[in-house]
Amino acid sequence: MLALFPTALWAAAAALQSSPSPIAVGAAAPALEAVTAEGKPVGGGWASGDATVVVFFATWCKPCHRTLHELGAIRQTTGPRLRFVLIDAGDDPGEVRKFIAANPVPEGAVVITDLSGNDRRSWGCQIYPTLFIVDRSGVVRFINRGWGEGSADKYLRRIRRVLGDAAPNSAATGGAAATRNRAAPAP
Repeated sequence: MLALFPTALWAAAAALQSSPSPIAVGAAAPALEAVTAEGKPVGGGWASGDATVVVFFATWCKPCHRTLHELGAIRQTTGPRLRFVLIDAGDDPGEVRKFIAANPVPEGAVVITDLSGNDRRSWGCQIYPTLFIVDRSGVVRFINRGWGEGSADKYLRRIRRVLGDAAPNSAATGGAAATRNRAAPAP
């Protein structure tokens, strides 16, 4: 039994070294390595919109389905100043295409599949969905891990702050008290 202890200790240390370390608000957004289904690189391109929402999702993640639907409504509210980069967890690209066809994503969203897991690791994604708001200078302004009741209202307020928009006084943005977000652990 004691002979197994060094092996278990080594395995735990190796797992810690390969696990993602979360990036912080105020940090520079890491470059994206994954490419679109058409083979086009995404890179950063943070200046191509007033703000970019980077979303890590998985086709099997139920909270992700709701997230993508509600982000579509947010996109309708904010217009084309907001860019979306949706990063799948590395599911089969055919499954991702089927998922996107059945679950509308925000208009103009770029969908990429992180088959290697490098983007997930460099961004520190540990659960799905995880969302980052990146300003046009490439700085991470907000991070949201998980999604649940009240998340859309809270996220819209955050996006408006990054865009420099004043939020209108309405129930849609005032929102009820948020309940605990739901999330799926990243593999």
